[in-house]
Amino acid sequence: MSIFDILLKSPANERSSAPQSDCPLCSTDGGELIWRGAFWRVVAVNDANYPGYLRLIVNRHVAEFSELAAPEQQQLFKLLVAIETRMRELINPDKINIASLGNHVPHQHWHIIPRWKDDPCFPDSIWTAPHKPSPAADVLAQRQQAAAMLFAELPSLCPKTIY
Repeated sequence: MSIFDILLKSPANERSSAPQSDCPLCSTDGGELIWRGAFWRVVAVNDANYPGYLRLIVNRHVAEFSELAAPEQQQLFKLLVAIETRMRELINPDKINIASLGNHVPHQHWHIIPRWKDDPCFPDSIWTAPHKPSPAADVLAQRQQAAAMLFAELPSLCPKTIY
């Protein structure tokens, strides 16, 4: 089923999913593009304290999870599970945070954030003020290498997961 089939069968009173000129996730990739499928894209978030931080972003403008078509929802969960599983294997964080807030950018997107007990905000959210120093440079470099391996695998992992 194509995105056009899904959209053409939508009820008449459904909100438009056309790109919004004031939405940064409609006008940009939202980070370093790693993979783009029919419904979703995966981007790397450049944050030195959180190597491997990714966003999973829907390719059309949709604000709420309930506005996603069933195939989009199904692909979302398959991608989240596959990405988290491989992230745990390659990056080996102490915890992985998966979040969808959308308060600042109301475009459906999910944060997949590897967390370590020595990161500046742990155990609090990465959006809180840091309360300890960043890990040593060699530790961050090692984590960045593992993240690069994950990013290199995602273009083949994601399509295998959903198609």
